[in-house]
Amino acid sequence: MDLSKTIEPKSDQLNAEDFIGAGSKTITITKVTGNADSQQPVSIYYDGDNGKPYKPGKTCRRILVMIWGADGEKYVGRSLTLYRDPAVKFSGMDVGGIR
Repeated sequence: MDLSKTIEPKSDQLNAEDFIGAGSKTITITKVTGNADSQQPVSIYYDGDNGKPYKPGKTCRRILVMIWGADGEKYVGRSLTLYRDPAVKFSGMDVGGIR
């Protein structure tokens, strides 16, 4: 029995857990969309995303806007290198996140 499928996070997005033991991942952006979800209002789709887009947090969105500007359509074709940062906090606790 292949146990690898039993440990995958149940989610509709790329998660920090997807990077445990995997190091970093460079993605090439194919589409950027907005979401009604106020906590995660942006989805960044990429080659090979398997329907699990990267949904950057506010800090990462601020960095993207500073570097590439506010027009998400201009991000298509660009690449990002993502990695898991274990020091990312949520509600004051180190939970890990994607940077």
